[in-house]
Amino acid sequence: MTPTGRMRADGRRRLMFIVSLGMLQAIWPLTMDLYLPSFPQLQDELGTTPALVQFTLTGAFIGMAIGQLAAGPISDAVGRTRPLAVALLIYTVATVSCALAPSIEWLVVSRFAQGLGAAACAVIGIALVRDTVSGPAMLRFIANLSVISGFFVVLSPALGAQLLTVTDWRGLFWVLTGYGCVLVVLAFTVFLRSETNPPSRRALREGATARDDYRVLLGSPVFRAVVVGGGLMFAGMMTYMASSAFLFQDVYGLTPTEYAIAFGGHGALMIVGAQVSARLSRRFEPRRIVLIGMSALVVSATALLVSVLALPGAGFFGFLVPLLFFTTAFGLVGPALQAFALEPHALRAGTAASMLGASNMIFAAVSSPIAGLFGVATPTATVVIMLVLEGAALATFVFAFRRRRVPVSLPNEGDPAPKVR
Repeated sequence: MTPTGRMRADGRRRLMFIVSLGMLQAIWPLTMDLYLPSFPQLQDELGTTPALVQFTLTGAFIGMAIGQLAAGPISDAVGRTRPLAVALLIYTVATVSCALAPSIEWLVVSRFAQGLGAAACAVIGIALVRDTVSGPAMLRFIANLSVISGFFVVLSPALGAQLLTVTDWRGLFWVLTGYGCVLVVLAFTVFLRSETNPPSRRALREGATARDDYRVLLGSPVFRAVVVGGGLMFAGMMTYMASSAFLFQDVYGLTPTEYAIAFGGHGALMIVGAQVSARLSRRFEPRRIVLIGMSALVVSATALLVSVLALPGAGFFGFLVPLLFFTTAFGLVGPALQAFALEPHALRAGTAASMLGASNMIFAAVSSPIAGLFGVATPTATVVIMLVLEGAALATFVFAFRRRRVPVSLPNEGDPAPKVR
């Protein structure tokens, strides 16, 4: 092959790698958001309650938390691609079980298994990014990937609502089964040919175990703060997402399609926030971007509560407008927080990503059904929980970031990032 032909082949291979990585990241919003418009239908068919329907989200979150804590260290030790392929097979089988669920209990257990499989997609996908780029380029790479995942946040509820016109909630899980099959094919045809954590890189760990990795990471006060604060921030968003179908459709009277459009608007603004984060990375360090975004989250959640309590006549639009600012700020924080947390941990990227992801899932698993327990006949309980969680997250970051400065790299953790070929 001529040098020009080789360059073109390498360029196509890299493009395919990036597209496949984007599809890998999209499995999370598809898994969580596609079936949201079907919550009222699912409740009626299975004869259950809103809280138990929301518990299907909790089951997936718990599965993802456990799966990530296992998948991250394993991928650091044996490479990224084999654990990814196995987890995708688990995900696909579990999704079939969701589609066949005869009861809400069966669905919750199946969603737990689905979360276990999806966990590797979340944690290994971020580790793949850290394997290949570092510094400000990593934040921009994560922000660009968030365009793909954000697109599916926008698309998933609308797609789910449209599919509900020709099928039921079970059909939505059959769609996810098909997507899982596509990712299994990509795992064996793309990722297995692009191992970013080869044996030569793994040898630099010098016999480190998962226990060693967790001890080093948890020994950093700043990393602990990122894990806790990030989990609280994510839980605030998931509190809204778990209640959104009931609030928009039952309280404000939107149809499934109108709900999907409103929900999709939030996803579009998450993309905008992520791109603003990428632009700000040229002038500000990630820590500063995190604090700016978290402050905006708290302000917008406060405005949302004021609107709900003091301006009930504003109705749906009084609820929607502050939410638009809230989701934009959430998109702003996400890429900066991930880049800030992963930058010092090149050789522990999988384990670091697993702790970040597991924290998100654990906090979200606890918070998702709480609003349902307090009732979703009005948005008040949901909004109060959102504000409390985002305020606690901001306080966590402010306290940790003012006391300590995180180093650019930890001892014995160079940045031997291989190029994707």
